[in-house]
Amino acid sequence: MSGLADGTAMEALTQAANSAAFDRTIDLVNVITNDPDLRTELRGRIEGLISDDTTILVAHSLGTLLSYMAIANHPDWPIRTFVTLGSPLAAPMIFSNLDPKPVDGQGAWPGSVERWVNVRAVGDRAAAIALTDHFGQRVEDVLVDNGHRAHDPEPYLNAVATGQVIAEALRS
Repeated sequence: MSGLADGTAMEALTQAANSAAFDRTIDLVNVITNDPDLRTELRGRIEGLISDDTTILVAHSLGTLLSYMAIANHPDWPIRTFVTLGSPLAAPMIFSNLDPKPVDGQGAWPGSVERWVNVRAVGDRAAAIALTDHFGQRVEDVLVDNGHRAHDPEPYLNAVATGQVIAEALRS
């Protein structure tokens, strides 16, 4: 039986693609965390989208970094539910560069958020560290299985856990 037929070749290809994407993400994180003007500009894009009617914010991957910093620096915003998908916020190189800065190993609670649900997938290297480790037990950490697309936004958005949180937030 060939490698392709038994799935090992596909698995190897998937791992290589995931590793390449992860490496590109690390490069991007370095740029964002070391260039305060770029970080401010990117955060400004989120700030421009928030209105008095915004009560839920859903963010994926590096969007969770920018969204977290925006919410944490705007406690007056009406955001009550924050849903992070595939979040690298607890990764050391990101956590140490947050604004506001963590104190004694704990990140600040994001603004007016009442409920923070962090959905992370089995095998998602970007979200390998539970956010409860650095932001406290109030963060609801939910583990899902996105299959071979561990970090892709689509499986995260289609996860039952994600839909349930958003539906509950819209009902309240």
